[in-house]
Amino acid sequence: MVFDSPQWLWATALALVVPIIHLLGRRAIEPVPIPSLMWLDQYKTQDRRRNKLKEWLLVLLRMLVISLFFISLAGPRILGKTNSLVVDNAPVFWSQKESWLPLALDRLPKETYKLSVRGGISLGTFRYHELEEALKNWPASTAPLQDIKESTLISAGFTHLPTGASHYYLPKRKSLFNSEIALLSENIREQTATIINGPHNGSWELRDSSHLILEEFDSVVSIPWWSIASNELFLFYTGDSIVEDNGQKLYRPHRLPIIAINAKGAPNLSSLPVDRRLTYRNATDLTQLPSKAIVVLNGFSFIPDILNNEDYLLLRMANAPSKELEEEVLPVLEENFYQDYFIGASDQNLWPNPKRWSGENMTQLQPLLRTSEGIVLAGWRKNTNGPTIYEQSFSVEDSDHPYYRALLQWASDQQLQKNMTEFVNYGEDKYDVNVKGLDGAKLQYYSWSTTPTDTRKPIQFWSESKIALALALFCALIALIFAKI
Repeated sequence: MVFDSPQWLWATALALVVPIIHLLGRRAIEPVPIPSLMWLDQYKTQDRRRNKLKEWLLVLLRMLVISLFFISLAGPRILGKTNSLVVDNAPVFWSQKESWLPLALDRLPKETYKLSVRGGISLGTFRYHELEEALKNWPASTAPLQDIKESTLISAGFTHLPTGASHYYLPKRKSLFNSEIALLSENIREQTATIINGPHNGSWELRDSSHLILEEFDSVVSIPWWSIASNELFLFYTGDSIVEDNGQKLYRPHRLPIIAINAKGAPNLSSLPVDRRLTYRNATDLTQLPSKAIVVLNGFSFIPDILNNEDYLLLRMANAPSKELEEEVLPVLEENFYQDYFIGASDQNLWPNPKRWSGENMTQLQPLLRTSEGIVLAGWRKNTNGPTIYEQSFSVEDSDHPYYRALLQWASDQQLQKNMTEFVNYGEDKYDVNVKGLDGAKLQYYSWSTTPTDTRKPIQFWSESKIALALALFCALIALIFAKI
């Protein structure tokens, strides 16, 4: 016999309180003077023995009531042969388990099972008719599926299965296509998503908490954050049967604040659209910066050490130029910067043409501007475990120039607060691989249903716990009858 909650067995010691109270409550026998021997016939020894037997029988019944009550709370189980059962609670199809799991459990031999799920988590020991209830509210998991030797494994067959089990129960079905949603592009105005691993054969639905906002039948869907007030949306795709990863939660992309730090004597950037302006005197002035920001270093010949962390994006404009620049300045048009952040074809032909520069040939950067002789005047780089940095070797002559407005938009999109939006995909269906890789003698199939099972076998009413509780009530009733006799 095993117990689900063996800690309650300690409470059965309370039954010892009954005989202790009985013994403490006994009174000493006092001599009774009898003037005549004629009353001795009424005071028989046999009656005295019967009363003592009745008293101790009541004590025993009361002890049984207390003991059986706490034994019932301990959850006793009389088990025979126990088998090992592993149920694959992978996320795919687990949300629909009421339509297939009962059908799989019905195929099991009517025995007792030690139940485990993904991650090697043991749920306890159950009879076959208790398994469905034990798994009813258990959540899905992406933890590894344990390879337990000589076990029985029940699975929907979507993920790769280990080969060490002695019996496998899989649905009789065909392999299914699972679409993968991914972002094509995003900025603070909109996000664009598509299917990247197969043909488009479904529709998109974009919802807030309760309303349909957009329905799209194209292969690409654009989420127009600029026209939507909500900060959270739900994107659904109907192109396959794997519903668990067809609904994605999206969060509005937010740009970081733009802060301009002006060095002494630097040109005024008054028309540049920034959120905050500071004047640099020493490193102490930078301690008031937020922990994450886009920082425009205007008139700097260096990057302060305090800004060298990955939570900043830096735009360094060079100090006062010292050299003449007579070469033609050309944009590197193959860089996406010019296609993505300039509005209209005419603006793509507008870029700064400085007459003076600092003399820095910025060959370590991915170039945005360079001379006809190949000198890099402006570009950007991403430092490992450090900030993304844009640098130019000339000062800003016109802060209202389209190039700088596009540069701020580029910086904002580089530093979007987009870490919350992650598209979930559970991969390809491994059903065919599992069927081919498993020993056919170990494999059994169960019916595959798309609707919940309506009729279920009733769960056995009389368990060991209920029997123990019924016996406790019976002993209490008998004790009450004896006490009244």
